[in-house]
Amino acid sequence: MAPGCKTELRNVTNCQSSQPSNEGDAIKVFVRIRPPTEGSGSADGEQNLCLSVLSSTTLRLHSNPEPKTFTFDHVADMHTTQESVFSAVAKGIVESCMSGYNGTIFAYGQTGSGKTFTMMGPSESDHFSHNLRGVIPRSFEYLFSLIDREKEKAGAGKSFLCKCSFIEIYNEQIYDLLDSASAGLYLREHIKKGVFVVGAVEQVVTSAAEAYQVLSGGWRNRRVASTSMNRESSRSHAVFTITIESMEKSNETVNIRTSLLNLVDLAGSERQKDTHAEGMRLKEAGNINRSLSCLGQVITALVDVGNGKQRHVCYRDSKLTFLLRDSLGGNAKTAIIANVHPGSRCFGETLSTLNFAQRAKLIKNKAVVNEDTQGNVSQLQAEVKRLKDQLAQFTSGQLLPEGFLTKDKDQTNYMKYFQEAMLFFKKSEQEKKSLVEKVTQLEDLTLKKEKFIQSNKMIVKFREDQIMRLEKLLKESRGSFLPAEQDRLLSELRDEIQTLREQIEHHPRVAKYAMENHSLREENRRLRLLEPVKRAQEMDAQTIAVLEKAFSEISGTEKKDKGQQGFSPKAPKEPCSLVNTEKLKAQLLQIQTELNNSKQEYEEYKELTRKKQLELESELQSLQKANLNLENLLEATKAYKRQEVSQLNKIHAETLKIITTPTKAYQLWSRPVSKLSPDVGNFGPAGTQSSSELDDNILNEPVPPEMNEQAFEAISEELRMVQEQMTALQAKLDEEEHKNVKLQQHIDKLEHHSLQSQELFSSERTDWVRQQQEHLSQLNALEMQLRDTQTKNDFLKSEVHDLRVVLHSADKELSSVKLEYSSFRESQEKELSSLSDRHTHAQLQLDSVRLENEKLLESKACLQDSYDNLQEVMKFEIDQLSKNLQNCKKENETLKSDLNNLVELFEAEKERNNKLLLQFEEDKENSSKEILEVLEVVRQEKQKEMAKCEQQMAKVQNLEESLCATEKLIRSLEKSRDADKEVVADLMIQVQELRAVVCEKTETIDTLKQELKDLSCKYNSALAEKDECQVLIKKQDVEILDLKEALRLRILSEDIERDMLCEDLAHATEQLNMLTEASKKHSELL
Repeated sequence: MAPGCKTELRNVTNCQSSQPSNEGDAIKVFVRIRPPTEGSGSADGEQNLCLSVLSSTTLRLHSNPEPKTFTFDHVADMHTTQESVFSAVAKGIVESCMSGYNGTIFAYGQTGSGKTFTMMGPSESDHFSHNLRGVIPRSFEYLFSLIDREKEKAGAGKSFLCKCSFIEIYNEQIYDLLDSASAGLYLREHIKKGVFVVGAVEQVVTSAAEAYQVLSGGWRNRRVASTSMNRESSRSHAVFTITIESMEKSNETVNIRTSLLNLVDLAGSERQKDTHAEGMRLKEAGNINRSLSCLGQVITALVDVGNGKQRHVCYRDSKLTFLLRDSLGGNAKTAIIANVHPGSRCFGETLSTLNFAQRAKLIKNKAVVNEDTQGNVSQLQAEVKRLKDQLAQFTSGQLLPEGFLTKDKDQTNYMKYFQEAMLFFKKSEQEKKSLVEKVTQLEDLTLKKEKFIQSNKMIVKFREDQIMRLEKLLKESRGSFLPAEQDRLLSELRDEIQTLREQIEHHPRVAKYAMENHSLREENRRLRLLEPVKRAQEMDAQTIAVLEKAFSEISGTEKKDKGQQGFSPKAPKEPCSLVNTEKLKAQLLQIQTELNNSKQEYEEYKELTRKKQLELESELQSLQKANLNLENLLEATKAYKRQEVSQLNKIHAETLKIITTPTKAYQLWSRPVSKLSPDVGNFGPAGTQSSSELDDNILNEPVPPEMNEQAFEAISEELRMVQEQMTALQAKLDEEEHKNVKLQQHIDKLEHHSLQSQELFSSERTDWVRQQQEHLSQLNALEMQLRDTQTKNDFLKSEVHDLRVVLHSADKELSSVKLEYSSFRESQEKELSSLSDRHTHAQLQLDSVRLENEKLLESKACLQDSYDNLQEVMKFEIDQLSKNLQNCKKENETLKSDLNNLVELFEAEKERNNKLLLQFEEDKENSSKEILEVLEVVRQEKQKEMAKCEQQMAKVQNLEESLCATEKLIRSLEKSRDADKEVVADLMIQVQELRAVVCEKTETIDTLKQELKDLSCKYNSALAEKDECQVLIKKQDVEILDLKEALRLRILSEDIERDMLCEDLAHATEQLNMLTEASKKHSELL
């Protein structure tokens, strides 16, 4: 690698954080494009580059048919310096290692892409002070500079220990580069240390120079070789590990942090057709590609696991992945440097590297601080003793530092005030809630009253509209009514409206509600004026004032504490603090007693209110009942009034008919006779017809005004009389309603008293009947007891015999059931063991099939990736070959045109020579000397022209040869393309075969799952049957035990009753003997 890198990396920030992340730290990926070699510069030209950098995080790959864009954490172009790469990649990782995190940096890419140059620097420089030194030497310098800075800050209280180890993985074998005589080493796993190499040499280093020496000594032992793509190609993976241990002493305890910094230089992936490797180099390339393929599979599996899929991560398939397990998805902060070659001939490897880096960017690690706290046992015991002494002083009442006591007292006061404040808050919230509910009820009641008033107002409005209509009719009749009658009718209607308004304003319900509201307000005011309520309110006000005062004092104390932060908390407490404490305690006791008294008074007030509420509820129920009766009575009265009004309307109509009809007839008959027909006295059919016509004329004759006035007077008089009757009836109805209400209340009281009397009578009667029945039952029991005792003994004897027989049969059944159960249990255990064996075997088969399926999927994914890469490479190479072919065709056309020009020029020269010969023959005779001279000149010119022609012919021949070579190259490229097509076809066939295999494996898995499901069902059913049998056996055992216990108790009770009966029989026999003797004596006396 050559110097000449001029520009610095722009906008570079530390990508690693020293703080842990709860969601995981994603692997940081940096892409570096290979710098140009010395002397090459841009010799290949910009047209041969397969990628270009768009920004500091984005690059574009020139693929066909569309270019691909990749985004990473950082992209370094060909002119980026080594210092910029170190600042962007390794600085944050080293700082995290100083904080106790594990860190890993490794370079990935194809062979010859600049991995070793990025990690180490140029191979020609043996010392590490060169400006082009790589990431590893610069990490040494930065690490030890941070260690020196920490030592200056902490002084002697903090110490560091750094140990280095350097290993390589060559052909899947681990070798120690610090011990050239060591054989192959092995990997082991520890629960705390993780994965480590057994037997690797660890050298302690104290400076960057010592670390350089260790690195140089190991680097000389690393295996490198020359290939066609790289003069010094790494043939192994090198891992340089620095273990950093920091020990900090504080307060007689030791805090130890341990972290690992892994610096990895991977071997590059190779293609045999590019490197032309043979023999040992080919075997090395195979092992390198195999380990890198395992690394890609691990990263793919980790990405799937991060997306929620169930995948097995095959860390153990390669020594490299197993060693870097913590760095890939584990306890470490990891950065990957993806090195790519910008040349178009490395398009395939570049695309593969970018795809690998893009997948690795999705992995999240879970880094934690590796920290341990230790201490001397004696020192810790002394600290415990000191704290116990301090606790004893505190419990014995001795003085403590002012800050501690004040803090404790303030804390107690804060808790007390907070509890009291919370009690008052809850109390105020409850009162507020009750008041809100009361206000809601009152608003609802007011809304109902307003609706009632609005309905009555609408009735009044309808009446007023009726009056207006009557006035309009009066105006239209043009004075047919008398003015006095009109005024009287209008005044009556207005009086009716006024009475309705008064009814609305003084409705009985409204008056009742107002009266109830007023009485409730008076009761509430009276209850508030009670002495316990006043004292409770005063106590609440005092407590609130005390709380506000305490809050203001606390606020002032906090402000003073903020202003006096530098004051020492260990100053001794003044003597007056004890007096204040005692006063506060006395005040606290007094407040607590007052609070208890107020609570007791509140309970009394609550009980009194509850009793008053019960009384009001009972009174409200009686009033509601009376109100319901009044409403029913009112409805009946309204119906009666409607009936009377209909009757009056009928009477009025009949009266009008009676009054008006005779008047009309009289007026008609009183007309002059001259107006009548001369045939009026004839009594024939003509007379009958004339009489009917006369009746019609009488009915159709208009009413005179005098008759209308008389009818109106009669109707008015009748209406007045009816109204007087209505008022009298209304007064009587009110009196009757009042009497009815009183009678109803009296009846309700009598009914209540009657119900109470009936309940008392019924309870006494039931008690008397119950006592009588008890006496009768006792008498019957005493009568039946003698007969029962006589028959009971015989029955018990027979039952004892039966129970003994049953017990004997139960014992036999129990023994047979036990034998059956033991045989059944043995068979169930055998079947269960066979089922469990089959289950484990099926599970193992399922696991193996699942692993094979995962491997097939991984190989399928790898083949798909390689197929995609080959497709991209083939497209890119076809594009390049087509461009080269076009260029060759253009050069061939130019050469053909040049050849034609030369042939034309040769023909022209030939014609010129012929002309000169003819001229020479013509002028031969004239001047021989001149001819000879001209001939000499012509000969010389001819020789020159012939030389030119030969040169042109040679050039044409060379062009034809180059054209043939180009055609051969095109044919070879077409052959390689056909070979690639065949390889792609083979790969497609393999993919199809693998798909078929995957389908077969999937079917096998399904069948195995079904068998496993069937086995599980059988196993569960067998377990269920076993449980049922066990339950049945337990039930039988319990029943047998119950039978035995019942039998034992029955035998004991029978023995006791038999003894008692024997004693009773002996006593009865003695009495009988005594009675017999007495009867004998009595008979003897008689």
